[in-house]
Amino acid sequence: MKVGLVGHSTSGKTSLYRAAALGHAKGEVTAVAVPDPRFDAIVRQVEPKKITPATVVFHDDLEALQGSGRMISQRLLDDAKKMDVLLHVVRAFESDSMPYHKAVDPARDREALEVDLVIADLQVVENRLEKLSKSLNARNPGHMDYLEKVLFEKLKAPLEEGVSMRNIELADDEAAIARNYQFMSFKQMVVAFNVSEEHASEPTAAVQEEIEKLRMANTQAFAVCATLEDEVSQLDPVDQPQFLKSMGLTEPASARLIRAVYDALGLITFFTAGENETRAWPLKRGSNALKAAGTIHTDIAKGFIRAEVVHYNVYREFGSLDAAYKAGKMSLEGKDYVVQDGDLLHIRNKT
Repeated sequence: MKVGLVGHSTSGKTSLYRAAALGHAKGEVTAVAVPDPRFDAIVRQVEPKKITPATVVFHDDLEALQGSGRMISQRLLDDAKKMDVLLHVVRAFESDSMPYHKAVDPARDREALEVDLVIADLQVVENRLEKLSKSLNARNPGHMDYLEKVLFEKLKAPLEEGVSMRNIELADDEAAIARNYQFMSFKQMVVAFNVSEEHASEPTAAVQEEIEKLRMANTQAFAVCATLEDEVSQLDPVDQPQFLKSMGLTEPASARLIRAVYDALGLITFFTAGENETRAWPLKRGSNALKAAGTIHTDIAKGFIRAEVVHYNVYREFGSLDAAYKAGKMSLEGKDYVVQDGDLLHIRNKT
């Protein structure tokens, strides 16, 4: 999962990047293990030769937003298209050194980027519709040109009204076409309002209002003091909880950020637990056992027979997979079984 940080150069996005990287930032791109106490418990019990947690790759190499006029450059658009999620770091703290906008206005800064993304998508739609107007295939129901024409005509009006594509209801086949065009406002967004240390545990009313507005629109958002979290990430892990508690916080920004990314992408985690390798696997919520098998390896999916399933809560109750199996708590499921968050899977296959 690639997460691209976007924001003005002095919004604090690099400080948040370092905090998200848990103090181990390597240049401008860092892979971070997804914190999961369930996975840690499985690893302790199994003691495998190899441990592979789920990871999120944070990118701080995207070009900074501009201060006036068109905020987002073509270079930034091109780089952002490669990301699975965009993390917009919005300034919500006072600073006399800011080169952009004298007054703090989180709503203005957040909306300005959203408008630019919508405009970029509208240009793509208009250009494509112009080409499709000259296509004979666009008059043939069932042809891809026809399907694109119907979809883009559907998208044009709401985009003109400033509606992001992620807030436009699309059928599965329409969403598949949209993904092919890498529309920017269709891409999932997480918004981090970078507040002062004074408001780290209790954001201002304006920030809280923005967070609530975004959550009602199914956009993940939270407040964070990036400089404070950067300091926390430099501490010994043993000392971090006490420091966070002294600041009125319950967990580091990295945990909140990764959880927001998972929620934005609609992901769950399933596990495979073996002595050679124990691994955590991200999976789209609602996916079936065949899709999970394909996530592990395409050959396993091709030879799929059955999935042996033990949920983590059962595993925890009995202490090991062997004990759960002996107690008859393993269920055999077919390819249509919907995988649940925390399932431990073993795929029986023909290979």
